[in-house]
Amino acid sequence: MPAALNAIVGGWTITGVNVMTSGQPINLRYTTLPSEAFRVTADLAAFQGGVSLRPDMIGDPVTPRDGRTIDNYLDRNTVLVPPLASNRPFGTAGRNTARSNAFFQLDMGLHKSFPLPITEDTRVEFRTEFFNLLNKTNFRAADGNRSSASFGRITSAFPARQIQFALKLYF
Repeated sequence: MPAALNAIVGGWTITGVNVMTSGQPINLRYTTLPSEAFRVTADLAAFQGGVSLRPDMIGDPVTPRDGRTIDNYLDRNTVLVPPLASNRPFGTAGRNTARSNAFFQLDMGLHKSFPLPITEDTRVEFRTEFFNLLNKTNFRAADGNRSSASFGRITSAFPARQIQFALKLYF
């Protein structure tokens, strides 16, 4: 290839990373004020470094697809706090019983190396890297604390597209 054409077209490298996951696990839990009914549980939580109190589940914790929004991802009707009178702080919900939305992200890098006439090993490398190239909105997990006013609500997302440039001198 002629030197002028090679300087423009030659030496490019393209890299890519595609990430596809089924979503983050959501650990359903609830909090309560210390009372006589939960004194043993509160002491146990402090001793073990924070035992999660599990709610009761009477159905699928995720809202059906036709009614699911970012404000209503988890179903309040199927995730219930056990009654205080039951003296049963650990409900039927298992650990990580729900999952957030699936996560899809494509990252790409474009690199070009330019030889410099100073010495044989001297060159400049230009890099541009794209994170979340397609700018897909990937939501984080919904709030799994049944005692919270924001239970079942998605309040954040992973970062949007980010682009960075770099220039590297090899000598």
